[in-house]
Amino acid sequence: MENYFYKAKVSYKGSRYLGWQVQKEGQGETVQGQINKALRKVFKSGELKTVGSGRTDTGVHALEQVFRISAPFFIKESSLTPALNSLLPSDIQVLDVQTCSESFHPIFSANAKEYIYTFSTHWPPNPFFCDSMTFLKGNFDFLKMEEATKCFVGKHIFKNFYCEGTPVSTYEREIFECSLSSGNLFQGPFTEKLPPYFLFRVKGSGFLKQMVRLMMGAVWEVGKGKLSLSELKGAIACETLGKVGPVAPAQGLYLNRVFY
Repeated sequence: MENYFYKAKVSYKGSRYLGWQVQKEGQGETVQGQINKALRKVFKSGELKTVGSGRTDTGVHALEQVFRISAPFFIKESSLTPALNSLLPSDIQVLDVQTCSESFHPIFSANAKEYIYTFSTHWPPNPFFCDSMTFLKGNFDFLKMEEATKCFVGKHIFKNFYCEGTPVSTYEREIFECSLSSGNLFQGPFTEKLPPYFLFRVKGSGFLKQMVRLMMGAVWEVGKGKLSLSELKGAIACETLGKVGPVAPAQGLYLNRVFY
């Protein structure tokens, strides 16, 4: 039987999901599981397969996750997108669907990925955003935090910024861009009610399990004065072994874009 292939983009709020990847039955809902369920209804077939550009952990969000669909017959792309969205829950939205060749692979065809992490130093946490950004208590030196982000740029062995998971062949990854900025979420009546937030942005060739969250945690430690820039550089260069910061909470992390 001939299969038809689609490259799709999806945005989702991960708060109530056990990440992207399908889990064993009974463990809980996942984003891929919801998409597979919708696809089976649209195609009226169980002969479907999806492959994502990577896993996102429990509670992590995506502004643009890429996945490939393998289907038993052809449905026009312009019809497939609204059909899927009519069946998906409101916290998952398919952005675009295009036909592709079988040779396209969401993971192996990617050139780079970009993640963003949002956090605020306003305390107590804002009730409207407590599941979509992280709120920190205390004082932070943001100039030092900005300097810390620059330390990650380049090709490094990120063994100190990795949590055990699926075995990897190498800990080496290249970071192309890394920065920290601030901004406001809304204008108008919300401006006075909601505090500014900070955005950590990192683009790289690929990322290890929880690597971005450990990078974020290390930057916070620098901002609190608990970790010096020289100690951070030593950890990045593997001159010392061990984690130098906490794993940042999941709710602030977003897969922003996958580059091909």
